[in-house]
Amino acid sequence: MKALLLIISLFTSIVHAGEISPFTSDGCSSFPDGTIDQGELWLACCTDHDKAYWQGGSYQQRLDADIKLKHCVSAVGEPVIAELMLSGVRVGGSPYWPTQFRWGYGYSYPHGYTQTQSLSNMELIMIIFTSSLIAIIALLHGYFLVLEMFFWDKPLGRKTFKLTVNYAKASKTLAANQGLYNGFLAAGLVWGLLLGNAGTAILLFFLSCIVIAGIFGGITVNKRIFFIQAVPAIISLSLLALA
Repeated sequence: MKALLLIISLFTSIVHAGEISPFTSDGCSSFPDGTIDQGELWLACCTDHDKAYWQGGSYQQRLDADIKLKHCVSAVGEPVIAELMLSGVRVGGSPYWPTQFRWGYGYSYPHGYTQTQSLSNMELIMIIFTSSLIAIIALLHGYFLVLEMFFWDKPLGRKTFKLTVNYAKASKTLAANQGLYNGFLAAGLVWGLLLGNAGTAILLFFLSCIVIAGIFGGITVNKRIFFIQAVPAIISLSLLALA
């Protein structure tokens, strides 16, 4: 029931997320505003960058704002700092993170990227639902990694996969390799989500890999693998195709 209320609350916030709040800036966020000698050397660059992030917009507009920040910091004589800041905002500034410095932070979370054409509330809900499902799949494969790499021969792993003690010990190394591959699948999905619209092709590729792996596992090992691994990925692929 709590989960249902959370989902309803989330969708309600999407519907009422159209008004932007007054502009605020925390400078360079958790990054210094300048050097020890010049404490506000690149502060103006960060403030200008915050104005773009406050307003939000498309994926390309965010990329342009980040590159502009890099050029601005480089122009004050700090090219190395500029590269570090660019890497930080590319990872930490995604509109999918519920932070105060995310892309489009002037709007209520979640806001996401805007399109060249306005999206309806239902379309926004579908985007959030699809992204959430893919995130759950990524978390699931991260869980597989932990189970197979660290708990395969432990009580939790043996109970989950119904293994005998001797078989678990004998196949521990093989399971660790399998767990690592699941970690790569999870990382690929997270990568695609962080890229927003530009990550659709990446999501399609990794979800397809998961579907194939789930079908193969369901045929050769246990039918449950198909329903646990392949079915959610098939649903996500279908939603992406309809988007």
